[in-house]
Amino acid sequence: MTTTDRDDEKELQALLRQRAAGVEVAGDFAPVAVARRRRDQRTRVVVAAAAAAVVAVGVPVLWSTSRGSTPPVPALPTATTSLPSPTGSAPTTAPTTPPTTAPTDLPSTAAPTAPSAPVATRADAYALDDTIRFGTTVLRLEKGTVVESLAVLANGGFVLQSHLSTGSSQSEMEILSPAGRTARTLGASGMYAVSPDGTRVLAKDGTGNTVVVYAPDGTVVGQRRDAREVGAIVGGTAYLNGGPSEGSLAWDVATGATRPLPAHVVAVSPDGSRAALSWMVTTDVQDEACWAVVDLSRPTFPKTVEKCGPSENPTMFMPTAFSSKGTYLVGSDYVDGGFWFSAGVVRVSDGTVVLGGNGDALVSGWTWHLDDDESTFVISRNTSRPVSPATSNALQHCSLAMACTDVQPQVTLRGQGGFTEPRYVVPR
Repeated sequence: MTTTDRDDEKELQALLRQRAAGVEVAGDFAPVAVARRRRDQRTRVVVAAAAAAVVAVGVPVLWSTSRGSTPPVPALPTATTSLPSPTGSAPTTAPTTPPTTAPTDLPSTAAPTAPSAPVATRADAYALDDTIRFGTTVLRLEKGTVVESLAVLANGGFVLQSHLSTGSSQSEMEILSPAGRTARTLGASGMYAVSPDGTRVLAKDGTGNTVVVYAPDGTVVGQRRDAREVGAIVGGTAYLNGGPSEGSLAWDVATGATRPLPAHVVAVSPDGSRAALSWMVTTDVQDEACWAVVDLSRPTFPKTVEKCGPSENPTMFMPTAFSSKGTYLVGSDYVDGGFWFSAGVVRVSDGTVVLGGNGDALVSGWTWHLDDDESTFVISRNTSRPVSPATSNALQHCSLAMACTDVQPQVTLRGQGGFTEPRYVVPR
């Protein structure tokens, strides 16, 4: 080999080693490639730390437009900052020799995937004072908001019914986005129901005669002029609760077709085969609560269970919803003038009381729901001893046999004008 040949080989090796810093190849160039990867990783760590410092994550303060205040602050990042490409990127000039595949044990240079924002579910969401919480997320409502009822929608948004602790006690309903923004104002002093799958909201405000069906984003799906009240919504059918004179109504939201139903429909099973009725009967002694289950699959809607009066319904059970599999009716046993209630669960097939009652069977609280497993429930529990007057409140998870654990700690209640409101609220 001549001196010229040696010089040419050195120049070639130098050129190839220089190109190795920009090309991922195996063999003799592996140490150079590894060093570059390590340099790139250090660069990404520094860049990621800087980017994390400038990503704005806000906690919302929900301001209803009807209250004449400023728009809410989003609870999720309003912008995402893309990480810049690591320095020392590969040159665009093609290498003089074809590269080979990089070893599979080398770390990836792909940019890390940003974690998705947490989304609320019925199983983990609850309200505490003027906040909605799930996991480690806290969505702040307008200061002084008192949450009356809450539901979680399929997209992770919410239906909220609330009023302010000061000034007007007018109740308001609204659909909130998953970030806690007001997506739609539903009206004042009204009623609402949410479909079992969380994809539809049936609502009617307290000032008009129009029932409206909404999607989770607040879009209007259908509406109807009707004096009946909100009953239930399952799939594409809305059920309107009417009295003895007009009866209840099944309304196909897509086609507009209707079907007369028995009066007093307050809940419908997830498969649409049964309905729960609830009504009051006035006597010379006292008002009596009555309830029944009817078969919607048969044209005459026969009652399969009926309980009415002190002898048949001693705890005045009032159904509000079917369980997820339709095995039970969940409701309340009216106690203490309505300041708090006793949770109740009865079997749909025969009306057997599974949970609730008087004396030692009393389960005092304000809001609750039966879990999807139909064997446990979550309750905003009245933990006062004695139970009246109510002075303390905890969020508990219980079995139907009443083995309970605190999910959130006990808090002290504050009364307003003799009326005591809970601080925890469980989704429907």
